[in-house]
Amino acid sequence: MTSRKRFSLVVWLNSQLEVVVQKLFPAKTFFVFLTSAFTIALSFLLAFYLRFEFQFPVNEIAYLDTALPLVVVVKLLVFYFFGVYSGMWRYVSIYDLTQILLANIVSSLLLFVIIIFSREHYLQGFSRSVLILDFMICFFAVSGKRVLSRIIREAAAKGMKREFIRTLILGSSGSANNIIQTFSTGWGNRDIIGIIDNDMNPGISIRGVPVLGEIEETGRFAKKYNISEILLLPPYSSPSFIREIMDQLEKEDSNCVLRMVPTYADIASGKINVSHLKNVEIEDLLGRKPVNLDRTDVAKFINGKRIMVTGAGGSIGSELCRQITAYKPECLVLFELSEFNLYDISRKLRNAHPELKIVSIIGDVRSKDNVSKAMSENKVEIVYHAAAYKHVPLMEENPTMAFETNVLGSSIVIETCEKYNVKRLVLISTDKAICPTSVMGSTKRLAERLCLERQKNSTEFTVVRFGNVLDSSGSVIPLFKQQIKEGGPVTVTSKNVVRYFMSIPEAVDLVLQAGTIGNDRDIMVLEMGEPVKIYDMARKLIELSGLVPDKDIEIKITGLRPGEKEYEELLTDEEKVQRTPFDRIYVARKQELPLQPVDLDLIRKLVGDNNVPALKELLAKYIPENKFNEAA
Repeated sequence: MTSRKRFSLVVWLNSQLEVVVQKLFPAKTFFVFLTSAFTIALSFLLAFYLRFEFQFPVNEIAYLDTALPLVVVVKLLVFYFFGVYSGMWRYVSIYDLTQILLANIVSSLLLFVIIIFSREHYLQGFSRSVLILDFMICFFAVSGKRVLSRIIREAAAKGMKREFIRTLILGSSGSANNIIQTFSTGWGNRDIIGIIDNDMNPGISIRGVPVLGEIEETGRFAKKYNISEILLLPPYSSPSFIREIMDQLEKEDSNCVLRMVPTYADIASGKINVSHLKNVEIEDLLGRKPVNLDRTDVAKFINGKRIMVTGAGGSIGSELCRQITAYKPECLVLFELSEFNLYDISRKLRNAHPELKIVSIIGDVRSKDNVSKAMSENKVEIVYHAAAYKHVPLMEENPTMAFETNVLGSSIVIETCEKYNVKRLVLISTDKAICPTSVMGSTKRLAERLCLERQKNSTEFTVVRFGNVLDSSGSVIPLFKQQIKEGGPVTVTSKNVVRYFMSIPEAVDLVLQAGTIGNDRDIMVLEMGEPVKIYDMARKLIELSGLVPDKDIEIKITGLRPGEKEYEELLTDEEKVQRTPFDRIYVARKQELPLQPVDLDLIRKLVGDNNVPALKELLAKYIPENKFNEAA
């Protein structure tokens, strides 16, 4: 009777264990399961051995054939339900050790109850003190393996001069599960400290990584656990969440680098690698929704046409070229003064579109021969005029160059378009042309006027006006990044300076649409969203670098530069704006005002004489809405 009961109990427990192993244990964790079974068995034998002072009394050995399988099976089952096997040894934390302790307590209590109720049958006389010793030995053995694994890993990394990145994950359960699985198989230099999510209860774990709390507590946890990297997964990679997290980090004086995996598709694919991780950039904070345009008109306008882009190697010009090639023009003429910039964009376009005819011309818009040759030989039908000097302080120091390129160079392009019956010229302008305070803005305003003053002929002129673009050459973003890289200080001219910003691809996308739908002599204005304080942007860039403003990196106020104003406008007082059928594109309808035509011959003479005072007097004469007296 006793033997049959022993046998039936062991068989039943083994059958239950087999079900768990077959249905619930993935094959890759089977090794962990086996080593745990071995550790549990060895711990129990050692406890038994210690209890009887390193001797095995004959009468006690008889209990082992029942007690040992019972202990192993019960502990394996309890350990499974406590998630002991789901943790990664090299990421073991206090939370994991707590789970192991609880699993040991529950399994030992369960074994104690089983033995009490079975003492009258087949475990009569079994020493219960063995369970107390087993509890202690098993806890130290199971947890010790994991702690030792982590110590060895960190020691090895230290020997290889590797530093572990203490990482906090913000993401849903599915996203967090996939990314942690990826980390465990390839990115061993990260220590996953915890998960933040609004929909998961604190205390549970995913693959051994604990859920710490909700998004509102991110800053506190980053400070508490000395986090150096926060990984943002959907849905926490939106601009609103990023801004909230950065505000928390600033409040807690915590310096973390923010990185993200942009899409669910990247995570769901299960093939994430380091290239999928991107640092959070300033564009991610602006929160501009993707532009929604019907590009059918643009395709009809460009497809099969012969297009020329001046300033093709610049920030806007090169993106214009990239986007134009997608519409399959018959020929794309790259007109650029810089040899290196021309080579760079030409090479990239030819590699990306070997089927297209791309003509690369080193030329200067100030040379009538250069421009005429480019247009006549290539039978150009549409011109995007992006060549210009755009740096405000430099043009204050070199005003004649601004006049020579932005005004006289533009006049050459305009006249040559008319001469060779170019269908349309699209002039790329700037918000600094409105009520200008600088030489650069004033010369761009004159270029706009040159287009508006032309007599009606075969060429249509459209002006597209917009504000600053992120990461363009000469913008504050690359400058700030370089200053941060060099350890500071980051220089800001005034805490009150505000600017409008959009990304280069978005700006060009809108330029192509606006240039297509604009009528002759229209000034098309791109909606720039909410203005951004440059001082705030500098602080955010420092924080995105994992540093603390005015602690790790100083922000230095230098004062407004010559020609600089604190705010920008997109319309003059006389201009009225009208909506177009397209998002973020408006047309400025200027009231009929008597305009004194721009005297190009006089400007050529004054430029040749380097008569800067006279040139500046002309600006006041031609641009009565100027605000030179408001400049720094």
